[in-house]
Amino acid sequence: MIPTNRAIILKGDTTLFTSVINIHTENEQKGSFSTIYVYNVEKATLFQNFIAEHSDTAETYLMSDASTHISGMENYHAGKIQYNSSIGNALVLAYSEASKEDPSIKLDYEFIGYQITYYGLNSSFRIGDLIKGIYSKTYGSTIMVDDDVNLYKEVLTNYERVDEDYFIINRNGTMMNIPYIKNVNTFSAYGIYECNPIKSNPTYDVSSNLIGGPSGGLLQTLSIYNQLVKEDLTHGLRIAGTGTISPDGKVGMIGGIKEKIPTAFDDKMDIFFCSKGNIEEAREAYAKLPNKNMKLIEIETFYDALNYLKEGYKNDFGSEE
Repeated sequence: MIPTNRAIILKGDTTLFTSVINIHTENEQKGSFSTIYVYNVEKATLFQNFIAEHSDTAETYLMSDASTHISGMENYHAGKIQYNSSIGNALVLAYSEASKEDPSIKLDYEFIGYQITYYGLNSSFRIGDLIKGIYSKTYGSTIMVDDDVNLYKEVLTNYERVDEDYFIINRNGTMMNIPYIKNVNTFSAYGIYECNPIKSNPTYDVSSNLIGGPSGGLLQTLSIYNQLVKEDLTHGLRIAGTGTISPDGKVGMIGGIKEKIPTAFDDKMDIFFCSKGNIEEAREAYAKLPNKNMKLIEIETFYDALNYLKEGYKNDFGSEE
């Protein structure tokens, strides 16, 4: 049982999103929205790789040397941060769009900063660090997220970094500074919204689970939105798909699309939404399905998916009227 430097992605399962976030309304939903997860096996054995390479529903890939210093527990923690970021983005976007139909709908939330999900081999950052502020020589001052969220985002993401810059982080309740050192203190981070389910209208419940990663963002947003508005956009259909979501509604690429297509098909989904960035791989997997009962729909934004569920679905499934 000798481990290798290769990893395997395997078929997973679908999860009803209402089992994760339940909005307290009496709006009827005849169909369903489901997110999809896959299994990822890192440092797979030679035998596991052999089996995967001869399977139509699994794939192998070479693990990057840039992440071998990250432990399994750190990877899990990073996945939960990505998942929580996705949930926050979905809540903010869904409540915002639903409030256009009903002004009484309101989400109580606060953007609290960018949280680290990856750090380089010699970096001083650690997974879970929350960037609360930054000193930027180019900007000429220190800006904290609590002072001005938009300016904080602008300086952190768009201003050029120079040697005198440093990041102000919260690590397990302790504030500290980490200097900017080019190609050394490297990191990846996800924006975090802290939402209050009790102070929002309508209120909602969040259930804990073991799923990680940001790939369910689109379907999370659609499910929350559909629970908030009176019109049932499922039309009795079983809807799945995959893609990250940003607060402005853009849908991003994800991994494991070749495994997610047959997973959704086997669970008898009617619709599968796929981001434009993943569509070519998705079509390859879709072509291998035994029939085309599940419709593969290419989208770029949350609004594309919304428009399909309001009008476009009629071309594929007929009108309910």
